[in-house]
Formats: sequence, structure tokens, C-alpha cells
Amino acid sequence: MSILSSMLSYYSGFKEKKNTNYLLVKQLAQTMEKTAAIAAYLNDKELSQEIVNGLISNDLVQGASLQGETNAQGEIALFIANGTINKQKEAVSVKLVHPFLEGAYIGVLSIYPDDKFIQQQAQAALKKEFILMLIQSIVIAFFVSLVVQRWLTQPIQNLTDSFAKINPSEPETLKMLTFKQGKRDEISRLTHGINALMHELHLTISNEQTLRKKTQALEAKFRLIFEQASAGICLLDDKNTITTFNPAFEHYFTVPSEKELPTLHFPELLGNVDELQSLLVAIRSAQNPPQTTLDVECKVGHKTLWFHCLFVRLNDQRESKRHPQQLVEVILHDVTDRAERELQTRFEADHDPLTGLLNRRAGEKRLNKALQECTEHNQHLVLMMIDLDKFKPINDTYGHEAGDKVLIETAHRFKTLFHEKNDMCIRLGGDEFIVARLVTFYDKAATHQQAITLLNELQQAITIAPSKTCAIGASIGIAIAPTDGTQLHQLMHNGDKTLYHVKETGRGKVAFYEDIKN
Repeated sequence: MSILSSMLSYYSGFKEKKNTNYLLVKQLAQTMEKTAAIAAYLNDKELSQEIVNGLISNDLVQGASLQGETNAQGEIALFIANGTINKQKEAVSVKLVHPFLEGAYIGVLSIYPDDKFIQQQAQAALKKEFILMLIQSIVIAFFVSLVVQRWLTQPIQNLTDSFAKINPSEPETLKMLTFKQGKRDEISRLTHGINALMHELHLTISNEQTLRKKTQALEAKFRLIFEQASAGICLLDDKNTITTFNPAFEHYFTVPSEKELPTLHFPELLGNVDELQSLLVAIRSAQNPPQTTLDVECKVGHKTLWFHCLFVRLNDQRESKRHPQQLVEVILHDVTDRAERELQTRFEADHDPLTGLLNRRAGEKRLNKALQECTEHNQHLVLMMIDLDKFKPINDTYGHEAGDKVLIETAHRFKTLFHEKNDMCIRLGGDEFIVARLVTFYDKAATHQQAITLLNELQQAITIAPSKTCAIGASIGIAIAPTDGTQLHQLMHNGDKTLYHVKETGRGKVAFYEDIKN
């Protein structure tokens, strides 16, 4: 009976210590949960390795692994492991919650207890106790009635009362239990074992507090990065609705008189609905989507802004592994100043600095494009080659400043009469110009009337000084594509030929190439 009682006491104590160690392992896993979630969210292998190595350094841990969720292709985005991790049934696993999206899981942290160490620790604490209790049970069995009350029952009760005051979650309660040094009775050895266990527990809790402080520091840093980033950051769901955004993003799109965004639908917010929705569909449907960028012009209140947008697809596993929600992260940078400088540079490169008309290079490019549209859509291009009459005497008589005023006013009159979408006003150089119009139906009489109207307008007096005016005229030669040429050089040559015919026959008139080519 004594042997059976001693064996039962041994196995009961062994199981209790083993369960306590497993509880410590589980608490350690819960302690590392937030840090591991951040590492899985960032896909940071270095931080993940540091977490796993830190867990392995604990004597109670035989192996540890940090695994991210699988992507759309079934590939594991992150997997870091160390030690022995082949005992899946004994693993203590914790699902990792997304740092910013409540209820979203982004990975699993698994800790594999060191059964051998735990068993050795329990055996070392209980082996001698078992032997001593067995010997004492046999030798002093007849003294049991006296010994139990004095040496066993009361001390164990005192020990139980002291142990009941211990709360593993509060380090200040982990006080060493008192016992007489040198005594080798069961109570003393049990107290010594408990004290050793509390010492290990104290170390574990200290490590937990250190890791918690590091985790809180990391959380504060990432929150600081998100909230104080100069770039606007937002997250879009499957319906392109903004679910999360930082203060910089809100600042970009909030009108000063308003306190919130005008809409949470991202394409509507940027005012470029069709293009952005098509782009977001393409990003979500791509097998291996790269980071996609797009420059977008939008209106915010009375201001026109340009944003450089970076799109990155994310996977949200909250709803179902078979049908995960595909989120898109958008990072915006305000590039309005740069875009305006580029537009101004492009305008200056394509336009004559004096008159603001298209220069020769840009004008020929536009004319070539118009000729291509003539061929593709069976249209006509009316090309007027214009040379000013009596312009040189103005320069010679009044100076080049007066000549510049004449050219500026002439260009203004061109743009006043020819300002439609398909109209082109070009300065070739000096006092030579081209006015062209792309038309679906060509009417010679209407074209002639337009040219006469232009001549009459150009002949009106031009003020070159407060009390001084001058008048010029013009000669116009007209060529029609594709009748008079399908290539630009051919069409311009025929128009120029017609222009010189006008100048040779009296100036100040209009002529068509089809009337002089024979």
C-alpha cells in the first residue's frame, strides 16, 4: 500500500509539473503573438528569425516556427523555423491576428515543448522525494498517526496556503517559500522544488515583459509611420471602397470647409472612375501582380492636383480560404508641382515663345497625325499656307518690337477664327504660318469663305503704339488632303506652290492648288 501510494504521489506530481511547464510554454506563445503578427504582416524574415531564435533559447522549447498565410498560388509567403518541429500533435499553436484589421489572420506561431527537458526536470524534482517518501513510509509506518499531523498535514497545509497566494501573471507574488535549510524532509524538498519552479517562472515572466516592451515599441513605431507618413496611404476592399486611410490621405482630399472625405469610393474620389476601375480589376486578376504605378489628375475643391499612385495587391483571409478578399493598398504622393513644371516645359517645347502658336516641329507632328486620321476615317485636311504681306516694312520702319506686336496680334486673330478641337495654328518661322482644319465633309465654297474672312480680319489695323497703327495683308494658298497629297511634305509643297502663285499674281488673295495645278 505504501509503495502504491508513493508511486501515485510520484506520477501525480510528475503530471502536475509537466502540465505547469506546458502552461508556461502556452503563455510564452501568447506573449510572442503580437510581435510575430507584425513580422508576418511585414514579411520580415530577420525579425521572424529573431523571434524564433528567442523562443528556442528557452529551456522549455525544443523547436519553434513562424508561418505566414498562403497566397493565391498556394505558396507560403513566410516560413521560419528552428529546432525540432516534427511533433505536430504536441505543438502549441497561436493564430496571428492582422495588426490593423481586426479578425484577420495572417499566420501561425507554433512552439514545440522539449518533452525530454520537462520530463528530466520533473523527474529530478520528484525522484529523491519518491525514494524518501517510500523509505519513510515503510520504516515509520507505525508512527503515521503521530507524524502525519505534525510533520505532514500541517506543513503541507501551510505550503498550500502560501502557494495559493501565488499568481503567475503578477511577478510581485512570486515570493520564495520559507523552509528550514538543511532539512531533508519531503516538505522541505517540495518547497525547494516549488521555489526552483518559481525562479524559472520569474525568469520567464521577465522575458515576457521585455518582449512586451519591444512589441509595444514596434507597434508605436509602425503606428507613427502610418499616421505621420507624408504620403497618403489607404486600403481598398473588393468594391474599391476605402476601408482604412491615414491623416495624410485625408488631408489630400478634404476640402478646408469639410470635416470628412466627400466619398469613400476610391475611383470617384479621384474623379477618374473608368480608368481606375479597369486598372484595379487588372491588378486583382493578375497571377503575379507587380507594383503598379499611375499618375492621376483630379479636382479637390477648386484645386487641380496630380498624384503619383502606387498600387499593391494584398490578400485578406478573413472570409474564406477558398474565396479570400483581395485588398489593394494605395500609396499616393502629391506631384502637382512636378506635373505643372512638366506641362509648362512640354508647352514651351511645342509652342512658339512669341505667338503661343504651335512651332514647326510640334505642328508637323500634329499634321502627320491628322493625315493619318484622314486615311483611317475617310476625312479631309484643309491646309492653308499663309504669308503676311507688307510685314517687312513695319520691321524696317518701326523696329522689331512693333513687328513682334504685329505677329502677336496676327496669331490672336488666327486663334479667334480657328479655335475648334480639330483646328491647328502653326508658326513656321518669320511671317509664315499654317492654319489647318480636319473636316469630315469638305466644302470648297465654305473653305474659300473662311479664307476670305481670315484675309479680311488680318487686314484690320493693328495698334503698335498709343497713337500709332499699321495694317498688313496676307496671301493664302490652300491644299486639300488626300486629294492634293497623302504625305505631309507633298501637301505642304503643293500648298507652298499655291501660295507663291498668289504672291506672283498680285498678293492679298486666296487660291486652291486644284485650280493652279494644270
